[in-house]
Amino acid sequence: MRAWLFVALAALVAGCVPVDRVSARDAIGVSAATGKAADDAAAQKLLAWKANQVCTVPGYEVQKKDVAPAEGQEKILDWQLRCEPYAAMTPIRF
Repeated sequence: MRAWLFVALAALVAGCVPVDRVSARDAIGVSAATGKAADDAAAQKLLAWKANQVCTVPGYEVQKKDVAPAEGQEKILDWQLRCEPYAAMTPIRF
């Protein structure tokens, strides 16, 4: 009984601890190959889908968009994005 009380108290306290974000380390990259045109709508849609899989509920903010040459006539679209903070990760304000 005492052990369960200790575990429950530790879980409650751990949920109230704020988590600091280091802006230099929270960028995530997603990329997709496209054809000859860098503005390929299918590749843009794929990148948006990948970003939504990584940053689920609150969404994301695109920091940088790059186009890199690939083999043949293809290009690689690369987005560097930052996920919006989750409401559960912000400290509780009283």
